[in-house]
Amino acid sequence: MSSAPPRDRLVAAAEAQFRRFGYKRTTVEDITASAGTGKGSLYLHFDSKEAVYLAVVETSLERFVGTATATLRGPGSVTHRLSAFVEATAAHYGHDELLRASLLGESHLVDGRAAQLAAEIQRTRIRQLLAEIIDEGRRDGSVRAEVDPDTAAAVLFEMGWGVVRAALEGVTGVPLETALATLNDIVGRGLRVPSGATRD
Repeated sequence: MSSAPPRDRLVAAAEAQFRRFGYKRTTVEDITASAGTGKGSLYLHFDSKEAVYLAVVETSLERFVGTATATLRGPGSVTHRLSAFVEATAAHYGHDELLRASLLGESHLVDGRAAQLAAEIQRTRIRQLLAEIIDEGRRDGSVRAEVDPDTAAAVLFEMGWGVVRAALEGVTGVPLETALATLNDIVGRGLRVPSGATRD
C-alpha cells in the first residue's frame, strides 16, 4: 500500500479504521498514522473526517455497483435481472456493515449527518442503475411503456431497501429470502407487459 498515491492510502486506511472502530471512534490521527502520512496530507485531499468517510462510502459503493451493473446487464429478461439485482443487493448489504450503517444510520458507527450524506450517494447511484434497466425494458417491450423509469426506480429502491432493512433489524416475521421473492414477484408482475398485449 505504501507505493499507492497518498489519497488512495488515506481512503484505504480510513476504510479499515471505520470498519473496525466506526466513524465516531476513528480520529484523523488514526487514519493518517495507519496510512503513513501526516495530517497535512489528509487535509490536502479532504476538508474533514466526514469528507474522508464519504470517499470511503463511495469507494465501497462502487465495488457493489460493479457487481450490480454486471447483474443488471447480464442474461435474461429485464424483470429477471431486476429480481437478481434485489437478491444481490440484499446479499451485499447483509455483509457490508459500512454501507448498511450509513443507510440505517446506526449511531454506534456513524453520526446522523455523515449517514444522511452517505445514504444519498447510495440512493442516487443505485436508482440511476435501476432507471437505466427499466428504460431498457420499455424499449425492448418487456416492461410496460407507460412506466416512468425514474419514478419506478425511486419506488423500487425504497421498497427493496425497506424489505432488507426490516429483515436486518429483525422486525419482520418473514424470512428475508421469502420477503424478497415475494417482492420480486409483485414487482415483476407489475412491470411486465401483460401476456397477449400488443404495443402501440
